[in-house]
Amino acid sequence: MDPRVSRTIEVIDEQLHRPLTVAELARIAGLSVVHFTRLFRRATGQTPALFIRERRLERARILIERTSLSVSDVMAQVGIADRSHFARDFRNLHGLGPRSLRMRVRDPRTGRIAG
Repeated sequence: MDPRVSRTIEVIDEQLHRPLTVAELARIAGLSVVHFTRLFRRATGQTPALFIRERRLERARILIERTSLSVSDVMAQVGIADRSHFARDFRNLHGLGPRSLRMRVRDPRTGRIAG
């Protein structure tokens, strides 16, 4: 993988809690937006925007499964503000809504994370 793309993926993972733009990532990579987007897509198979969204939703899934943070707190941790978009996108990617997933991984007797 191109080191410029690798570096921007590191930035994405470190900065999921805040808004990230393709223009900002292109600047970090030292490339134009068009060239960066092309290079990023070639390396990951996704546009930067889609990659960021899926990375946020994957991190949200991990937080929902492994912590007792509220859904609102999880959303803040991954930089998503719109609850309805979050629930819809989460369900589309993971097959369950965030609350349903949390209930599935909890021990029904104690309410604690099973495992």
